[in-house]
Amino acid sequence: MNVKTKKYLYNVYGLNVESEIMIPELTILNPNYKDNIDVKIIFDFMNEDIKQKIDKKEIAAYNSDEVWFHIDNVGTYLIQNGDTVTIDLCENPDLNILKVYILGSVLGIILLQRNTVAIHGGSIVINNKGCIFTGDKGAGKSTLTTALRQKGYDFVSDDVGAIELSDIPMINPGFGYQKLCEDAMTKLGYDSSKFTPFRSDMNIKYIVPALDNFVKEKVPFKALFEIEQGDTQKVEVVEVTGNEKLQKIIKNVFRIEVLIYSGGVPGDYFKKCIEIAKHIKFYKITRPKNQFTVNEQIDIIENIMYQKHDTIVEELG
Repeated sequence: MNVKTKKYLYNVYGLNVESEIMIPELTILNPNYKDNIDVKIIFDFMNEDIKQKIDKKEIAAYNSDEVWFHIDNVGTYLIQNGDTVTIDLCENPDLNILKVYILGSVLGIILLQRNTVAIHGGSIVINNKGCIFTGDKGAGKSTLTTALRQKGYDFVSDDVGAIELSDIPMINPGFGYQKLCEDAMTKLGYDSSKFTPFRSDMNIKYIVPALDNFVKEKVPFKALFEIEQGDTQKVEVVEVTGNEKLQKIIKNVFRIEVLIYSGGVPGDYFKKCIEIAKHIKFYKITRPKNQFTVNEQIDIIENIMYQKHDTIVEELG
Protein backbone atom coordinates (compact mmCIF):
# COMPACT_ATOMS: atom_id res chain seq x y z
CA MET A 1 0.00 0.00 0.00
CA ASN A 2 1.44 3.36 -1.01
CA VAL A 3 0.20 5.79 1.63
CA LYS A 4 1.84 8.80 -0.08
CA THR A 5 -0.17 8.71 -3.33
CA LYS A 6 -2.80 11.20 -2.15
CA LYS A 7 -3.29 13.95 0.41
CA TYR A 8 -6.57 14.05 2.34
CA LEU A 9 -8.04 17.25 3.79
CA TYR A 10 -10.00 17.32 7.04
CA ASN A 11 -11.26 19.59 9.79
CA VAL A 12 -11.15 18.60 13.46
CA TYR A 13 -11.07 20.61 16.73
CA GLY A 14 -11.13 23.82 14.68
CA LEU A 15 -7.98 22.82 12.75
CA ASN A 16 -7.55 22.27 9.02
CA VAL A 17 -5.52 19.09 8.53
CA GLU A 18 -3.68 17.77 5.48
CA SER A 19 -2.95 14.05 5.89
CA GLU A 20 -1.10 11.40 3.90
CA ILE A 21 -3.34 8.74 5.44
CA MET A 22 -7.08 8.50 4.89
CA ILE A 23 -8.96 9.07 8.17
CA PRO A 24 -12.63 8.61 7.26
CA GLU A 25 -13.75 9.37 10.81
CA LEU A 26 -12.81 13.04 10.32
CA THR A 27 -14.94 15.71 8.68
CA ILE A 28 -13.85 16.48 5.11
CA LEU A 29 -12.47 20.00 4.78
CA ASN A 30 -14.38 22.54 2.72
CA PRO A 31 -12.30 23.03 -0.48
CA ASN A 32 -12.40 26.79 0.09
CA TYR A 33 -9.96 26.29 2.98
CA LYS A 34 -7.49 23.95 1.25
CA ASP A 35 -4.83 26.67 1.14
CA ASN A 36 -5.20 27.41 4.85
CA ILE A 37 -3.72 24.28 6.45
CA ASP A 38 -2.92 24.28 10.18
CA VAL A 39 -1.51 20.76 10.59
CA LYS A 40 0.22 18.32 8.23
CA ILE A 41 0.43 14.56 8.83
CA ILE A 42 3.21 12.98 6.79
CA PHE A 43 5.06 9.68 6.52
CA ASP A 44 8.86 9.80 6.80
CA PHE A 45 11.78 8.18 8.62
CA MET A 46 12.74 9.23 12.14
CA ASN A 47 16.13 10.83 12.70
CA GLU A 48 18.99 8.69 14.00
CA ASP A 49 18.77 10.10 17.52
CA ILE A 50 15.19 8.88 17.94
CA LYS A 51 15.99 5.53 16.30
CA GLN A 52 18.85 4.95 18.73
CA LYS A 53 16.61 5.72 21.70
CA ILE A 54 14.01 3.26 20.45
CA ASP A 55 16.76 0.63 20.04
CA LYS A 56 17.56 1.23 23.74
CA LYS A 57 13.88 0.50 24.55
CA GLU A 58 12.93 4.12 25.18
CA ILE A 59 9.34 4.71 24.09
CA ALA A 60 8.75 8.48 24.38
CA ALA A 61 10.31 11.89 24.95
CA TYR A 62 8.71 15.26 25.71
CA ASN A 63 9.67 18.91 25.49
CA SER A 64 7.68 22.06 24.91
CA ASP A 65 7.63 21.96 21.10
CA GLU A 66 8.51 18.35 20.24
CA VAL A 67 7.04 15.06 21.43
CA TRP A 68 7.66 11.58 20.07
CA PHE A 69 6.38 8.18 21.11
CA HIS A 70 6.74 4.66 19.73
CA ILE A 71 4.07 1.97 19.52
CA ASP A 72 5.32 -1.55 18.79
CA ASN A 73 4.02 -3.06 15.55
CA VAL A 74 2.51 0.28 14.55
CA GLY A 75 5.06 3.08 14.26
CA THR A 76 6.79 6.09 15.75
CA TYR A 77 4.94 9.42 15.96
CA LEU A 78 6.81 12.74 16.05
CA ILE A 79 4.70 15.82 16.84
CA GLN A 80 6.40 19.19 16.35
CA ASN A 81 5.50 22.86 16.84
CA GLY A 82 1.77 22.23 16.81
CA ASP A 83 1.73 21.94 13.02
CA THR A 84 3.58 18.79 11.89
CA VAL A 85 3.07 15.10 12.61
CA THR A 86 5.66 12.72 11.17
CA ILE A 87 4.97 8.97 11.28
CA ASP A 88 7.60 6.28 10.69
CA LEU A 89 5.72 3.02 10.13
CA CYS A 90 6.73 -0.38 11.43
CA GLU A 91 6.71 -3.28 8.99
CA ASN A 92 3.14 -4.40 8.19
CA PRO A 93 1.46 -1.95 10.61
CA ASP A 94 -2.15 -2.16 11.68
CA LEU A 95 -3.51 0.98 10.00
CA ASN A 96 -6.65 0.96 12.16
CA ILE A 97 -4.52 1.21 15.32
CA LEU A 98 -2.37 3.79 13.57
CA LYS A 99 -5.47 5.97 13.15
CA VAL A 100 -6.63 5.42 16.74
CA TYR A 101 -3.45 7.07 18.03
CA ILE A 102 -3.82 9.94 15.55
CA LEU A 103 -7.40 10.53 16.70
CA GLY A 104 -6.36 10.43 20.36
CA SER A 105 -2.88 11.25 21.67
CA VAL A 106 -1.49 12.86 18.51
CA LEU A 107 -4.25 15.44 18.07
CA GLY A 108 -4.28 16.04 21.84
CA ILE A 109 -0.57 16.86 21.80
CA ILE A 110 -1.05 19.10 18.75
CA LEU A 111 -3.63 21.10 20.74
CA LEU A 112 -1.23 21.41 23.70
CA GLN A 113 1.56 22.63 21.44
CA ARG A 114 -0.84 25.17 19.92
CA ASN A 115 -1.65 26.40 23.43
CA THR A 116 -5.27 25.27 23.11
CA VAL A 117 -6.96 24.13 26.32
CA ALA A 118 -8.44 20.70 25.68
CA ILE A 119 -10.42 18.87 28.37
CA HIS A 120 -10.29 15.06 28.51
CA GLY A 121 -13.92 14.13 28.07
CA GLY A 122 -16.93 13.84 25.81
CA SER A 123 -18.96 16.88 24.77
CA ILE A 124 -22.77 17.12 24.40
CA VAL A 125 -25.20 19.98 23.79
CA ILE A 126 -28.05 20.28 26.31
CA ASN A 127 -30.50 23.19 26.12
CA ASN A 128 -28.22 24.92 23.57
CA LYS A 129 -25.32 24.74 26.05
CA GLY A 130 -22.11 22.80 25.53
CA CYS A 131 -21.25 20.40 28.36
CA ILE A 132 -18.09 18.34 28.80
CA PHE A 133 -18.10 15.12 30.85
CA THR A 134 -14.71 14.25 32.31
CA GLY A 135 -13.29 11.89 34.93
CA ASP A 136 -10.63 9.28 35.54
CA LYS A 137 -10.43 6.08 33.50
CA GLY A 138 -13.37 3.84 34.38
CA ALA A 139 -15.46 6.66 35.84
CA GLY A 140 -18.12 6.19 33.18
CA LYS A 141 -17.82 9.40 31.17
CA SER A 142 -18.03 7.66 27.77
CA THR A 143 -21.04 5.62 28.89
CA LEU A 144 -22.81 8.77 30.09
CA THR A 145 -21.96 10.73 26.93
CA THR A 146 -23.25 7.91 24.75
CA ALA A 147 -26.48 7.59 26.74
CA LEU A 148 -27.11 11.31 26.36
CA ARG A 149 -26.47 11.04 22.63
CA GLN A 150 -28.84 8.08 22.39
CA LYS A 151 -31.46 10.20 24.14
CA GLY A 152 -31.26 12.67 21.26
CA TYR A 153 -28.83 15.32 22.47
CA ASP A 154 -26.38 16.71 19.93
CA PHE A 155 -22.88 15.24 20.01
CA VAL A 156 -19.76 17.43 19.75
CA SER A 157 -16.75 15.26 20.57
CA ASP A 158 -15.78 11.98 22.17
CA ASP A 159 -12.50 12.15 24.07
CA VAL A 160 -11.32 15.74 23.72
CA GLY A 161 -13.15 19.01 24.33
CA ALA A 162 -11.05 21.60 22.46
CA ILE A 163 -11.81 25.06 23.84
CA GLU A 164 -11.59 28.22 21.76
CA LEU A 165 -11.50 31.48 23.70
CA SER A 166 -13.22 34.49 22.16
CA ASP A 167 -15.85 36.55 23.99
CA ILE A 168 -16.92 33.32 25.67
CA PRO A 169 -15.36 29.84 25.64
CA MET A 170 -16.52 27.68 22.73
CA ILE A 171 -16.12 23.93 22.19
CA ASN A 172 -14.84 23.05 18.72
CA PRO A 173 -16.28 19.84 17.23
CA GLY A 174 -14.20 16.69 17.08
CA PHE A 175 -15.39 13.81 14.91
CA GLY A 176 -18.64 11.85 14.72
CA TYR A 177 -17.45 8.64 16.37
CA GLN A 178 -17.04 7.34 19.90
CA LYS A 179 -14.61 4.86 21.46
CA LEU A 180 -16.48 2.52 23.83
CA CYS A 181 -15.33 -0.34 26.04
CA GLU A 182 -17.11 -3.69 25.83
CA ASP A 183 -18.94 -3.21 29.13
CA ALA A 184 -20.43 0.09 27.92
CA MET A 185 -21.34 -1.49 24.59
CA THR A 186 -23.35 -4.18 26.38
CA LYS A 187 -25.10 -1.80 28.79
CA LEU A 188 -26.06 0.59 26.00
CA GLY A 189 -27.46 -2.04 23.66
CA TYR A 190 -24.71 -2.35 21.05
CA ASP A 191 -23.85 -5.70 19.47
CA SER A 192 -20.06 -5.66 19.76
CA SER A 193 -19.72 -8.40 17.12
CA LYS A 194 -20.75 -5.83 14.50
CA PHE A 195 -17.85 -3.47 15.33
CA THR A 196 -14.08 -3.78 14.93
CA PRO A 197 -12.27 -4.06 18.29
CA PHE A 198 -8.91 -2.51 19.14
CA ARG A 199 -6.73 -2.43 22.26
CA SER A 200 -6.48 0.87 24.15
CA ASP A 201 -4.80 1.28 27.56
CA MET A 202 -4.93 -2.49 28.04
CA ASN A 203 -8.70 -2.52 27.41
CA ILE A 204 -10.61 -3.65 24.36
CA LYS A 205 -12.61 -0.82 22.78
CA TYR A 206 -14.76 -0.29 19.72
CA ILE A 207 -15.24 2.70 17.43
CA VAL A 208 -18.98 3.41 17.20
CA PRO A 209 -20.48 5.87 14.65
CA ALA A 210 -22.25 8.90 16.16
CA LEU A 211 -22.96 10.80 12.97
CA ASP A 212 -26.74 11.22 13.14
CA ASN A 213 -26.64 14.09 15.63
CA PHE A 214 -23.00 15.16 15.28
CA VAL A 215 -22.54 18.95 15.50
CA LYS A 216 -20.09 20.43 12.98
CA GLU A 217 -20.10 23.96 14.38
CA LYS A 218 -18.56 25.18 17.64
CA VAL A 219 -20.90 25.53 20.62
CA PRO A 220 -20.78 27.71 23.77
CA PHE A 221 -19.04 25.96 26.66
CA LYS A 222 -21.22 26.34 29.76
CA ALA A 223 -20.68 23.38 32.11
CA LEU A 224 -18.06 20.79 33.04
CA PHE A 225 -19.17 17.63 34.86
CA GLU A 226 -16.56 15.46 36.56
CA ILE A 227 -17.75 11.87 37.09
CA GLU A 228 -16.30 9.70 39.85
CA GLN A 229 -17.16 6.53 41.73
CA GLY A 230 -17.62 6.68 45.50
CA ASP A 231 -18.91 4.93 48.59
CA THR A 232 -22.41 6.29 48.26
CA GLN A 233 -25.84 4.71 47.97
CA LYS A 234 -27.16 7.14 45.36
CA VAL A 235 -25.91 9.60 42.79
CA GLU A 236 -24.74 12.83 44.41
CA VAL A 237 -23.77 16.18 42.90
CA VAL A 238 -21.89 19.20 44.24
CA GLU A 239 -20.94 22.43 42.51
CA VAL A 240 -17.22 23.18 42.69
CA THR A 241 -16.18 26.83 42.85
CA GLY A 242 -13.20 29.07 43.49
CA ASN A 243 -9.62 27.84 43.33
CA GLU A 244 -10.71 24.20 43.43
CA LYS A 245 -12.60 24.70 40.17
CA LEU A 246 -9.45 26.02 38.48
CA GLN A 247 -7.36 23.15 39.85
CA LYS A 248 -9.87 20.60 38.57
CA ILE A 249 -9.96 22.17 35.10
CA ILE A 250 -6.17 21.85 34.87
CA LYS A 251 -6.24 18.30 36.28
CA ASN A 252 -8.63 17.22 33.52
CA VAL A 253 -6.68 18.71 30.61
CA PHE A 254 -6.13 16.06 27.93
CA ARG A 255 -2.57 14.71 28.15
CA ILE A 256 -1.69 17.09 30.99
CA GLU A 257 1.31 14.84 31.65
CA VAL A 258 2.90 16.19 28.47
CA LEU A 259 2.94 19.70 29.97
CA ILE A 260 4.21 18.37 33.30
CA TYR A 261 7.06 16.41 31.67
CA SER A 262 7.88 19.41 29.50
CA GLY A 263 8.46 21.74 32.45
CA GLY A 264 5.02 22.54 33.83
CA VAL A 265 1.93 24.47 32.82
CA PRO A 266 3.00 27.64 30.90
CA GLY A 267 1.81 30.98 32.22
CA ASP A 268 -0.33 31.87 29.21
CA TYR A 269 -1.92 28.42 29.25
CA PHE A 270 -2.69 28.89 32.96
CA LYS A 271 -4.33 32.24 32.17
CA LYS A 272 -6.57 30.55 29.60
CA CYS A 273 -7.68 28.04 32.23
CA ILE A 274 -8.52 30.95 34.55
CA GLU A 275 -10.59 32.59 31.81
CA ILE A 276 -12.49 29.35 31.21
CA ALA A 277 -13.12 28.97 34.95
CA LYS A 278 -14.73 32.43 35.00
CA HIS A 279 -17.31 31.48 32.39
CA ILE A 280 -18.36 27.93 33.19
CA LYS A 281 -20.03 25.98 35.97
CA PHE A 282 -18.25 22.93 37.37
CA TYR A 283 -20.11 20.02 38.96
CA LYS A 284 -18.76 16.87 40.55
CA ILE A 285 -21.07 13.88 40.23
CA THR A 286 -20.35 10.91 42.47
CA ARG A 287 -22.01 7.66 41.47
CA PRO A 288 -22.23 4.44 43.52
CA LYS A 289 -19.67 1.76 42.75
CA ASN A 290 -20.81 -1.35 40.88
CA GLN A 291 -24.20 0.13 39.99
CA PHE A 292 -25.55 1.23 36.61
CA THR A 293 -26.91 4.68 37.42
CA VAL A 294 -26.73 6.45 34.06
CA ASN A 295 -30.45 7.35 34.08
CA GLU A 296 -30.15 8.93 37.53
CA GLN A 297 -27.09 10.90 36.39
CA ILE A 298 -28.95 12.14 33.32
CA ASP A 299 -31.89 13.31 35.47
CA ILE A 300 -29.53 15.38 37.61
CA ILE A 301 -27.71 16.82 34.60
CA GLU A 302 -30.95 17.76 32.85
CA ASN A 303 -32.26 19.43 36.00
CA ILE A 304 -29.10 21.52 36.17
CA MET A 305 -28.92 22.41 32.47
CA TYR A 306 -32.63 23.27 32.25
CA GLN A 307 -32.43 25.09 35.61
CA LYS A 308 -35.15 23.06 37.25
CA HIS A 309 -35.53 23.65 40.96
CA ASP A 310 -36.04 20.11 42.23
CA THR A 311 -32.34 19.35 42.21
CA ILE A 312 -30.39 20.48 45.27
CA VAL A 313 -26.74 21.16 44.49
CA GLU A 314 -24.34 21.41 47.38
CA GLU A 315 -21.55 23.94 46.81
CA LEU A 316 -17.87 23.43 47.48
CA GLY A 317 -15.58 26.44 47.49
